[in-house]
Amino acid sequence: MRFWLLMLGGLLIWAAHFLGLYLLSSASDVARGDAGAWNAVGLTFSALCLASIGALCWKCLIALRAKPEATRSFGLLLAIAGSLLGAIGVVFQTLVLIVDGRIWS
Repeated sequence: MRFWLLMLGGLLIWAAHFLGLYLLSSASDVARGDAGAWNAVGLTFSALCLASIGALCWKCLIALRAKPEATRSFGLLLAIAGSLLGAIGVVFQTLVLIVDGRIWS
């Protein structure tokens, strides 16, 4: 079970990031407060998610250096690929906070 969580960790962090940004945007609409503060919270949350994905990739790379058996090695490579895909998703979801909205309207 722990190995499955390791393999799917990057994708699960990406899903949690999506849910977290969705909840933050809903809260900012309800609060109608300062948009800069909400953006700062969103950027901090995104940075934490990217750091978690980076730590997961690092852990998998260290485990690969120990020359594990073929099945475990494939799972670790799959975990790294899923984490990289998750990192790309986190970056693209974070672009909404960085890019000025007036460009699109």
